[in-house]
Amino acid sequence: MSHDIAIIGSGFAGSLLAMVVRRLGYRVILLERGKHPRFAIGESTTPLMNLLIEELAVRYDLPRLLPLTTYGAWRASYPDVVCGKKRGFTYYHHHAGYHHHAGERFQARTDRANQLLVAASPHDVVADTHWLRSDVDAFLVREAVAIGVEYEEQVCLTGLEERAEGLLLRGEQQGKPFQCEAKFVFDASGARGFLSRALNLQESTFPNYPNPQAIFSHFTDVGRCDALPDFQSAESPPFAPDDAALHHIYDGGWMWVLRF
Repeated sequence: MSHDIAIIGSGFAGSLLAMVVRRLGYRVILLERGKHPRFAIGESTTPLMNLLIEELAVRYDLPRLLPLTTYGAWRASYPDVVCGKKRGFTYYHHHAGYHHHAGERFQARTDRANQLLVAASPHDVVADTHWLRSDVDAFLVREAVAIGVEYEEQVCLTGLEERAEGLLLRGEQQGKPFQCEAKFVFDASGARGFLSRALNLQESTFPNYPNPQAIFSHFTDVGRCDALPDFQSAESPPFAPDDAALHHIYDGGWMWVLRF
């Protein structure tokens, strides 16, 4: 069967796009190399991102997306889709200065010179959210399928052929040949994705841009900083420091914690 649009990658960008173009009346197929639920690096929303999701939901008649725009509505509507509360941003500066030596425990200064809280929302109900991507991506795929998007997973694409009527995608699905035709193809599979490789597109970088790296994983039973004496201040902060995107800043690097 020929499709109007094929979308490669069913992360939240691919699934949201699939829902939008389906609402516009196109025949859409969404292709996933893996199988949901699957690991993905987490994301946090911001007030502007929440407004964008709300705009997409209203403009393209996707009302089930609206609860994703605030922590309170999400927890009330989709309690089984895991998210975290993000009231803003928290920073703790671990510095060898301030009369500390390497290896010493952090100690909050009375003048708060080694900590910073940046508020993004006035209370919990309208707070932003941390996304457990394995849950959110699987939820969005189910929503896309529910409105008529065709979905195929465990598809490993290996070839692309241009034809007069469109494009032919070839590959394998669980050891069997797979192919589909589409008039237009979107690649939402991330940096250096399938189309980039298939078309041999050259990667360009910014001059003098550093080459940062990050190690990311999920952990359980992580203690809260706001429950530790070392992080206590004389005055109560406007929100719990751990109910945020929490950052530990070190010389030469930083660590962040998104709590679900």
